[in-house]
Amino acid sequence: MSIELPEPAAHPGVLDEPTSTIGVVRSRTGTARLGWGFMVVGLAWVFANSVATALPLQAKIAILAPEDKVFVLAIFTALGGVLTTLALFFWGAVSDLTRSRFGKRTPWIVVGAVSGSIGLSLIAISDSVGGLISAFIGYQLLFSALPAAVLAVFPDRIPRDKRGTASAIYGGAQVLGGAVANIVASQFLSAPTGMFYIASAVVLVGGLAFVAIAPDYSSKDEPRVKLDMKGLAESFRFPANASDFYWAFAGRFLLLLGLYMVQNFTLYILTDYIGLSNDESAPVIALAGFASLITIVLGISLAGPISDRIKRRRMPIFVASMLFGVAVLLPLVWPTSTSMIIFSGVSGLGLGAFLAVDTALMTEVLPSEESRGKDLGILNTANTVPGIIAPLATAGIVGLGFGYQPVFVISLVVIVVGAFSIFKIKSVR
Repeated sequence: MSIELPEPAAHPGVLDEPTSTIGVVRSRTGTARLGWGFMVVGLAWVFANSVATALPLQAKIAILAPEDKVFVLAIFTALGGVLTTLALFFWGAVSDLTRSRFGKRTPWIVVGAVSGSIGLSLIAISDSVGGLISAFIGYQLLFSALPAAVLAVFPDRIPRDKRGTASAIYGGAQVLGGAVANIVASQFLSAPTGMFYIASAVVLVGGLAFVAIAPDYSSKDEPRVKLDMKGLAESFRFPANASDFYWAFAGRFLLLLGLYMVQNFTLYILTDYIGLSNDESAPVIALAGFASLITIVLGISLAGPISDRIKRRRMPIFVASMLFGVAVLLPLVWPTSTSMIIFSGVSGLGLGAFLAVDTALMTEVLPSEESRGKDLGILNTANTVPGIIAPLATAGIVGLGFGYQPVFVISLVVIVVGAFSIFKIKSVR
């Protein structure tokens, strides 16, 4: 199924969405060019961030601190989650306040691309753990301006009835970016420095390409917030009287928390629960990764356009959530290597469908036109915080001697609660 975004029939300058509570969507370019822009920038920033936070970083840490690599990696993982959570919220709010001839989001996409490129280069040349941590902190705080601003482009410039397809393109590009990064990174594990330079170039080109492909209108004509203490406090305030907004947050948070409790421990489940050796686990993990990649792309390709066609967001997300539940149930009742491969395929299909539709849903529960970036930054913490909590929860359960079976049960309960919480949202079908 093609996921190309069609050009709007009317002039792309002003696109009305009469059923939206957000008001009028203005875009200087048509949705097809925006789709290409989302594809390029999504692939680029996830490629770069995968390099900064996954295999090449692990390889770099192993070189700099071979005796303490597990502990140091844990510090980096925790730092990355916390810093990204805070930075996405901050940069989203700052972009809401920005008034420039290039629009609200464009300056911060450029800032994120340039600072991310510099940060990755500094990580590459770091020759001590202290230097590496400093470069990593700077990278996380400044680079996050890019994904925060790009996400806010969705409600700014994409009509509601095309957001499922647009988020499918963006989500598919992110999946591809992560997969390509892992494939390329596998060739640099003994000497990871070169990989950081490649990622530095990719994020710079990708960010600048987005603003060239899909330039925005000037935002100078938009009302300005008075930047005194009261105005700043108001800009960073959490939304009030926005129950749908918080139900959407809860649904995303719980669904990802439940999935990550199992997904992030695949190797240990294979060795400690199923009983394979490390050597026996390696081909299983490879097959599981391949199955997951195929089904994620399939889920993304189908769910976004279908959601737009049937004009429904909640039911596709609920179906995707139930796939998470089925996937988690498999190793509980059938503890074999085959079940873990099927787990990856089924959960990948659910994750692809979820990624394709959830972004569209999030843009449709935003309580204010003036604070889209900040509010999406808040919703983005439902992506990052589960990645911090899930390993702690699973490690705690296993560490107390209960094994992995309670992990599967608790994960399943969390997923089911998250799935049904989606139906508490009333303003979106």
